[in-house]
Amino acid sequence: MPHVTRLKRRHAQLPALGVALLLLLPLAACAVTDTGPEPAGPPAAGPRDSASAGTAVVHVYFYSAQGLERVSRPYRGPDATGAALRELASGPDAAERARGLISYAPAGAPAPVGTAQQPGSVRVFAPQGWESRSALRQLVCTAADAASTAQGTSLRTFKVKVRQVTSGEPVTVTRMCTL
Repeated sequence: MPHVTRLKRRHAQLPALGVALLLLLPLAACAVTDTGPEPAGPPAAGPRDSASAGTAVVHVYFYSAQGLERVSRPYRGPDATGAALRELASGPDAAERARGLISYAPAGAPAPVGTAQQPGSVRVFAPQGWESRSALRQLVCTAADAASTAQGTSLRTFKVKVRQVTSGEPVTVTRMCTL
């Protein structure tokens, strides 16, 4: 009989041992160390179809209640700066206006023309009507964004030389995009 009593004691200890093991199991997983950040790789992209092949985007700057806001517009062709300036002259589209974006670019005025200069700068010819400070700021940021992206340089250090035609003599000013 002593053997049976010993078996009963062992069986009585098994549930307590099982509970103890279950309680200790999460503590064993705590030994995993942090590996730190890992590079994510390129952004996700959907399948390319033939309609979107060769289409890129330019960024145009319009005003919102918070200040200048950057919007993307699709374009095709080699002249990103010219495309961006033409998009700026066309003003916000219906969806952008619904979001509260406005432009101080003169309505109906010809689009400015931009030509890349040395790395880190672009020269822009602004026809009459682009004299306002707000329109000039839109023009500078739009031209700097397009040209700096094409040249692979920083927008923050990019210089835009604007030749403005006013009612008097043409004036050339050098500006940088400040957001």
